[in-house]
Amino acid sequence: MTFLQSIFLGILQGATEFLPVSSSGHLFLAQRLLGIREPELAFDLLLHLGTLFAVLVFLRKEIFEMASSLFRRDRAVAEGWGRREILFVILSTIPTGIIGLAFHDTVETGITVWGVGVRYLLLTSFLLISNLRFRHKWDPERMTAWEALAIGMMQGAAVFPGLSRSGSTITLALVLGISPSRSAKYSFLISLPAILGAALVNVHKGISVLPGFAPSAAGFFFSLLIGYLSLFLVERLVTRGRFIRFAPYTFLLAVLCFVLNWKG
Repeated sequence: MTFLQSIFLGILQGATEFLPVSSSGHLFLAQRLLGIREPELAFDLLLHLGTLFAVLVFLRKEIFEMASSLFRRDRAVAEGWGRREILFVILSTIPTGIIGLAFHDTVETGITVWGVGVRYLLLTSFLLISNLRFRHKWDPERMTAWEALAIGMMQGAAVFPGLSRSGSTITLALVLGISPSRSAKYSFLISLPAILGAALVNVHKGISVLPGFAPSAAGFFFSLLIGYLSLFLVERLVTRGRFIRFAPYTFLLAVLCFVLNWKG
């Protein structure tokens, strides 16, 4: 793997992991269009580690509040992040893990241009558009255990390449009436066990050797940096009601997949 390829893959991982455009779908299309082979497992895990660190840095305040709440007797205020959110993350992770494990082998063996684009990127586009009519129902900080489970199920469904994890979970949270800021941050928060779990599931394939210090460091750095900037951008667009701006892009990607599939 060359130095420039590692930078490209780091940028791609960092940007598409959190933007509502499907990271797995982009990686698949990049390999199809540019002839880039799938990165070695060790390098792939390194890129995911970069995006994990990006979330940890971006949500450092919320994670600290949740961790410190375990050592406090007083309950966190309604607008804060505490023991309740820890429970919600656990509840969301359960269906995500079950769905991910159940369909992991099916997804790996059945990925096609038609499935990525026409099925799931189009679905992502419609999901991004769908939250417009529910804006008036947003409640500042309300969230329930059943809603956490539903969001976890939606995150599990994003195991299919082309269906955006962040796009689907944030949109569902908005539809359920959860505030924009909390919807975005909660989607980022539950990505931590999801990304880590997906990486660990792939360990059974065998850990490969990293491509070298310079390419590895570059890939990690750019996945972390671009991942952090993507988190900032997504939260900003969600809170300003402009999340729909990604819908035309995912729709155009779906059209591209249709053309690639038609040409064979």
